[in-house]
Amino acid sequence: MKADYRDQTGIFDPSDFTWPIHVIGLGGIGSALLPPLFKLGFNGELHIWDEDAVEPHNIPAQLLYRGSDVGLKKADAVIGFAERQEAECSITPHYEFVTPETGLDGIVISGVDSMVSRKAIWEAVSANNYLIPLYMDGRIGGEQLQLLTVNPSDYDAISAYEAWLISDEQGAQLPCAERTVIHPPTILAGLMISALTLFAREITPKANIMMHAKNVDLVS
Repeated sequence: MKADYRDQTGIFDPSDFTWPIHVIGLGGIGSALLPPLFKLGFNGELHIWDEDAVEPHNIPAQLLYRGSDVGLKKADAVIGFAERQEAECSITPHYEFVTPETGLDGIVISGVDSMVSRKAIWEAVSANNYLIPLYMDGRIGGEQLQLLTVNPSDYDAISAYEAWLISDEQGAQLPCAERTVIHPPTILAGLMISALTLFAREITPKANIMMHAKNVDLVS
């Protein structure tokens, strides 16, 4: 029996949402984002991007993965999870990370862990900005999280966002044992889903979505 989404279509109506979604990076952020995206009933084109395989240290802080997934490509583990959850979207796996030459369209969501990768994604987004109405860049470390949302066609938003594309050396340096735990990516995924549902309802007009930065330190 298929799921009945009538109780939530006032917030997100899958039948009205036609944009493809690209989730780039299937670590802490990407693996936390996908379960609620499936539960929304998203039934369009989902592209997932990651070249890595599941490792034992991924299991505690990356929501999707089980011990039996160790050694699998993360994209393949995601597809297995989606099948178990009876997800209704069409999933295309990409066993690589985005480069500046990658063609992207629709909603682009970044959950990568280096500024080099973010800059490559942003170059690809910028090159295809007429096809991308919303870009989200999520960042986590320890118990801190940050979400930046951008309309890639808005000059002010572009300028504001690009100021955040610092080098890895300029970013926060965390001890190797404090990369993150499970609750920061889970909270960040909730913020991303909220931004997506607002976008879907056009509460903020698509042409005027500006860059919003949410910095949250969960221990201060």
